Amino acid sequence: MRINLKTVLIVVCVVFLNSKTNAQQKTKKPNILFLFTDDQRGGTIGAMNKYDVKTPNMDKLVHNGTSFTNSYILGATTAAVCSPSRAMVMTGRPYFQIDSNVYAQFAYPKGEQGKSNLLTFPEYFKHNGYTTFATGKQHNGTDWLERGFTHVKSAFLGGMTVHFGTKVQDYEPEQGWSEKYSDNEKFSSEVFGDAAVSFLSEYKEEAPFLMYVAFTAPHDPRTPPKEYQAMYAAKDIELPKNYMPQHPFDIADDHIRDEMLLPFPRTKDAIKNEIAEYYAMITATDNQIGRIIKALEASGQADNTIIVFGGDNGLALGQHGLLGKQSVYEHSVSVPLIFCGPNIPKDQKNDALVYLHDIFPTLCGLTGLDIPKSVKSLDLTPVLNGTKKEVRTSMLYSYNSWPGEAYNPSINNLGGHRAVRKGDYKLIVSAKHDVFTYQLFNVVKDRWELKNLADDKKYQVIRKDLMVELEKLIKEAGDTADLTKKEFGLFDHPEDYDFKNKK
Repeated sequence: MRINLKTVLIVVCVVFLNSKTNAQQKTKKPNILFLFTDDQRGGTIGAMNKYDVKTPNMDKLVHNGTSFTNSYILGATTAAVCSPSRAMVMTGRPYFQIDSNVYAQFAYPKGEQGKSNLLTFPEYFKHNGYTTFATGKQHNGTDWLERGFTHVKSAFLGGMTVHFGTKVQDYEPEQGWSEKYSDNEKFSSEVFGDAAVSFLSEYKEEAPFLMYVAFTAPHDPRTPPKEYQAMYAAKDIELPKNYMPQHPFDIADDHIRDEMLLPFPRTKDAIKNEIAEYYAMITATDNQIGRIIKALEASGQADNTIIVFGGDNGLALGQHGLLGKQSVYEHSVSVPLIFCGPNIPKDQKNDALVYLHDIFPTLCGLTGLDIPKSVKSLDLTPVLNGTKKEVRTSMLYSYNSWPGEAYNPSINNLGGHRAVRKGDYKLIVSAKHDVFTYQLFNVVKDRWELKNLADDKKYQVIRKDLMVELEKLIKEAGDTADLTKKEFGLFDHPEDYDFKNKK
């Protein structure tokens, strides 16, 4: 039989090229899709079986990945909790170790706002060959965006805004920032969903991508699209077990903007209406998440994409008589956190103690990148792959008023909270003016934090142990709070925080 040499060479080349393509696909780092909501409390996903909210697409993420049921934020030192939270996510550091002009921009001259040399995870992945894309809420200024993202589409620069007619901007390194524009007919989540879907539909590069999709919902003003509002009748809403007309004692920031959205005392009907609108905002955003995931699947990239879903902080909405997130109760520090993708166990609910700002090192672990030395949080990859049960045994939570506003007569809130979780127990120390209040909860048996065990003789050993742990964690985090001083000593020198008037 005669063999055509030319045919043999063609066959060899095809086999070689196919082998090379297969090898490239196997060695290509996974893409990353980070879906981030605003003010979404932990447990507000239908599949988590805690609140009666409809989230079919978030439910799919729960079933397709690993959900952390003890995922939290560290806290904040300003009523705009989302800004420190997002800064911690970006850098993988506690806010005590982040430039305050990034997360408390209101206190600084315009030229200093958002200026920071700290490394962010988008910037790090960009330097490691990723094409990076952002859309949605950006609450830490423009410097990190310009350094970290290859493309920015429909970005909202700020803390809160209307949900119809959201003013957004685009950024490309060559052209800079566009003028602001808006669509008065589209709900904010749809605007950001459109940008994300468009990116996925048009992406043709060989490089892996990292997408940062940050919604402004369900943050107030709670104005969901009518079709979603119709899904929740206020009269049918079940009040949380820890509903109270008013908080039982004075605490920090109990009369700021968030708390003044409803009059005191809170009525049951008013709280039911707030919750109904809140759930509708979540369901409307869930629909856009579904659109983005469908676009990911249509792109052929889904099997090689890590999806992270999280929320920047919680919200009270009537729990403990509060409306906002300026506390360290579970409703305000607990957030959803889900990881899906290659080699991540499916349909798992993990109770390890984790912080939201563990995302940066965890993405490094999942993609094989070294964790930068600037990162101070922990890689959850060993927990996800089952080689470790946990990466920490205790957690610090913190909140206090911004010291620079402490004696502003129009605010004059002062006060703060420090808390520790270890095992089943959580100790909260609250300071307001000359009063210290201690609360000890078994948050496993008493997840609504209603039975205060702090003065029960049977729990004094636990209380003492938790105080020792709390002081240790405060020191490790770089927190300046002194639990022996009035209001933790945080307001002794408010002039140190008056950065706008400093020379």
